[in-house]
Amino acid sequence: MNMIRRWSFVLVLLGSVTSLSVAQEGGDSEATAQRILNKNYVTEDLKESVKKGLKRLSELQDANGAFTRAGGQNVAIATSSLCGLALLASGSTPEKGPYATHIRKCIDWLLTTQDRNTGYFTGDNDGSRIHGHGYATLFLAQAYGALEDVKEKNRLKKALEAAVERISKGQTQFGGWGYVPDDLTWDEGSTTVCCIQALRAASDAGLKVEKKTIQNAIKYMYDTAEKRVFIHNKEEHTGYTFKYSLASGWNSDSYALCAAAIATLNGIGVYAEGATWNEHDIGKVYYGGLKWLRFKFDDFIGRRKAGQGALDVSHFYYAHFYAVQAMWMAPDEVYFDEYFPKMRELLIEEQKRNPANNGGWPSQSYGEAYTTAFALLILQVPYQLLPLYTR
Repeated sequence: MNMIRRWSFVLVLLGSVTSLSVAQEGGDSEATAQRILNKNYVTEDLKESVKKGLKRLSELQDANGAFTRAGGQNVAIATSSLCGLALLASGSTPEKGPYATHIRKCIDWLLTTQDRNTGYFTGDNDGSRIHGHGYATLFLAQAYGALEDVKEKNRLKKALEAAVERISKGQTQFGGWGYVPDDLTWDEGSTTVCCIQALRAASDAGLKVEKKTIQNAIKYMYDTAEKRVFIHNKEEHTGYTFKYSLASGWNSDSYALCAAAIATLNGIGVYAEGATWNEHDIGKVYYGGLKWLRFKFDDFIGRRKAGQGALDVSHFYYAHFYAVQAMWMAPDEVYFDEYFPKMRELLIEEQKRNPANNGGWPSQSYGEAYTTAFALLILQVPYQLLPLYTR
């Protein structure tokens, strides 16, 4: 089972594809570029939607660099980090591109929220907690790799080293993470996924991450998996969902948690070597989780359109930030081919129906910047300008 992430970048603009770098494993960037063209993932409607969304997102940035002009002040660290990621995904870097200034200001503000003693991105009364810390670490790690200025790179490296150490020290005995890094008695699936992706991004950017930390985290994801038998097209299938936490043992069969877990397992890569779990068994969980996500997708979309407020539907944008990664990275292209056109059209439709009619997506619990950033992160996956999304 080859799940080693290939860091090649592909630029998709105006119907053309330009390779910015070549993957170490050979012609992966060319193959992916051809796939994008052949499948027509990037339509004119998508490009127009992304253009409007990015403009609106840039307008939601405060003078200090955070993104809270339309709500989300209570989770500013998480939301601002996601906004920074969405702007990076457009092709801008901290030094180049139409949104370079916005990205730099976001970086500068996030660094002011980091505790110098602990490395924790926490701010004043910010409710993001470990989610915010994880997203901040992920964003800064992705930005770090795009920097050329040595002084700025060293500044970010120092912050990232402290952030990685804080995550590592907060890992529980089960291998997961809770809501705050100094509580080692509680773990939760979404916080664990957030920390794993942050650590993987930091590692890929060249920072030191202990392999054992990642292995214990992946084991945690494996231990939270639960088998689910379902009927699809009159055939019986075996899938997997994931518990909310090992500490509680509760499984809500959450689409969001399953998507997050599968996106994380997909990035397992070289960390399989020397692990205590069986890679074959992890493969069964991985493919079973993909099957379950594919099976539940139409139902999830249907309930969204019907306005149902179940937990997984209310976390719609969050869920699909991970689901789109899981589908894009899936070994069989049918997963993304089925998923993305439906998701693309739904997001474009929701953007057009936004009562504010400003290019953003309708504000939910955490503000307009939160929903707009997640929508843009989903739609820009085929561009492959964010290392997180490269195959």
